[in-house]
Amino acid sequence: MHQQVIVGVMGVVALGFAASPARAEVANPPAAGDSTESRLVETEERLDQVEKKTVLDRINLGGEYRTILNGYVYDGPTADPYDPSPDNPAVGRRIEEKVGEVWSHRLRVSMNAEPVTAVRVTARLTLYKHFGDGDAPPFIQDSASTRVPRDSTARFDQAWIDWFITEWLAFSAGRIAYVEGNPAELKESSAVRRATWGVHMVDGEYETANLTFTLDKLLPGTYARLFYASWFNDNDQDVFGGLPFLTSGTDNLRIFGGNLDFKIPGLGKNFLQVGYYRVPRFRPFFVPIPDPGYSPESDYTRAPAPLNGSLLFPSKMPDSMGGYENLSGLFEVYDAGGIGLDLFVAGAYGILHPNGKGIEYMVPADPSNPAAGRQAFPFLFLASTGDDGKTTLLYAGFRFTFPIEALNNPRLGFEYNHGSRYLISFNTPSDQLLNKLATRGSAYETYLILPMSDHLFVRAGHLFIDADYSGGFFGPNPAVFGSTAPRARQRVQNINVTLNATL
Repeated sequence: MHQQVIVGVMGVVALGFAASPARAEVANPPAAGDSTESRLVETEERLDQVEKKTVLDRINLGGEYRTILNGYVYDGPTADPYDPSPDNPAVGRRIEEKVGEVWSHRLRVSMNAEPVTAVRVTARLTLYKHFGDGDAPPFIQDSASTRVPRDSTARFDQAWIDWFITEWLAFSAGRIAYVEGNPAELKESSAVRRATWGVHMVDGEYETANLTFTLDKLLPGTYARLFYASWFNDNDQDVFGGLPFLTSGTDNLRIFGGNLDFKIPGLGKNFLQVGYYRVPRFRPFFVPIPDPGYSPESDYTRAPAPLNGSLLFPSKMPDSMGGYENLSGLFEVYDAGGIGLDLFVAGAYGILHPNGKGIEYMVPADPSNPAAGRQAFPFLFLASTGDDGKTTLLYAGFRFTFPIEALNNPRLGFEYNHGSRYLISFNTPSDQLLNKLATRGSAYETYLILPMSDHLFVRAGHLFIDADYSGGFFGPNPAVFGSTAPRARQRVQNINVTLNATL
């Protein structure tokens, strides 16, 4: 999607400066009195210019800008935590709403540099915001820092280093490109195989350390990757970061895993990816919840949360809330049968091991009587299941390229995904402001891509999400609310148009 271009302008400027002194020397030869020292200085300046050009030739820049117009029809729980459903207080009161016009835009600037043959540094800056709006939720997960429209500040969603140790082994570390992996490239009018895990497993901004083994000599098109992720749980009392290495007493959340990519012979351009990861100890996050003792009617501050005192923060977090393991697969074929048809099918099977420990909050002992004080209450738990701890995900789709040269070969695509009640997803919202791959229920998406040129396309689409249960890693106390994933029927229809330009 992001085509890289050499910084030609800077290179030409550098080359021009390097050439200018030579032309001047022919037109105006040095006077007899010029010293050897002045000539040496002039030679050093020329060499500096050549060296600068050599460095610039190792830096590649790319970019992308898109404008997105979204419209929505919503039928589901309200987003107001103080307007609960009379039938189920764990979810909001049911509402219906139409939102006909939501404009947003996104700018990305990507860069990679190879200072030496065995080292490559890659990064990408992203600006993403609504038209005329700089507001954003007060709490945005780090894994979605550039996936939620905010202000005009540019933030890095990728920043990592590749060290090619040998021809067959590479080490990578940093904010790896775990965004928009395969098969998401189909929606981006591309057919590029990404060197990352499939989007069915992860689509967000995560820091990891990776080892990649290139096994081409044993089996063409085969790669094996091992990865490790770790989230540090710092001390929340150190608000000014004076001792940033101190912890809150909760162990790091660690993820171990890997995947294997290889090609199936005889099927043209294709690849099969299988992966596995394990979370031995699922640590809690510092998640705020609505304060049951807060009354919007008596709030005189009119300040946004949490400044108005409407949110509660954890009073105690366990070292672990249980464990989780997952096995996944993705098979993708490009131009199947030579007729312009791209196909994919992906799936995942997980097993949850909750330990019954929850994140505690100091809640009112009697919300109707403020004088009764507060008491510790374990409110959020790791997803608990009535299906023997099993979670499932199915994701499939296609894209067909019409052989109509006069229209630059338009592309029509369709995608479907279904997630079980306790699906654990490492996906974050897309530029449609929705996270369809984390749906505990079904989602259907149809899109049409009209390429204007090699660097410009228009995409129009329709997305229908039919969710049956609330989502997230954690959910309300099952002993009180019946489940960590309460039944919450939510239907969202999204009509979107995107204009995308790349450099």
